[in-house]
Amino acid sequence: MGIENPSYKSMAISCLCTALLTDPDSGVRCSAARALGKIGSEDAVPSLSEALNDVDSKVRREVVEALGRIGDNKMSRDRIINTSGGNYYESINTEGGNYIQGDYINLNQDLAQAALQIQDLLDQLQKQGVAVDIAQEQVATDMATQAQNNPTMKDKLVKWGQSLGDATVSDVVKGIVKLAIRSAGIPLP
Repeated sequence: MGIENPSYKSMAISCLCTALLTDPDSGVRCSAARALGKIGSEDAVPSLSEALNDVDSKVRREVVEALGRIGDNKMSRDRIINTSGGNYYESINTEGGNYIQGDYINLNQDLAQAALQIQDLLDQLQKQGVAVDIAQEQVATDMATQAQNNPTMKDKLVKWGQSLGDATVSDVVKGIVKLAIRSAGIPLP
């Protein structure tokens, strides 16, 4: 049973979006994300998308779930979840590209741009206490899993692999891309 009155619904969405983005209590932010998902309005998508960068992984998880529930034309209903190692990653297909939850990696960009996001994701995992080599392996494994299940990601990995020689990215990022390609079983010329 949803909110029938459009003006009440709009006010509720506005208040919940504000709570999601500004409340200092992560429990309140989780509840706001959950409620926005239940309401199911496209109007919440911009705030939910912004909240994908929340510092709290529980909030990010609720946000991903809410975006999945909304399932509007901007979001794919297909979701791929890899919970290996106890960490939660999710791919969200939006009109702007694919995003790997954890922070996100926009697949509509070249390797140099994605390298910054890959490095940010590594930094985020390390701040959570994940060892450097484990963090690198987790990111590569998740990218490989996405490539095995998503032709767009597979094509992007191939393009990134082909540009590794010319790319001005760190050896760490190059290593992650190579590991992801090998793990996905993608042959490179």
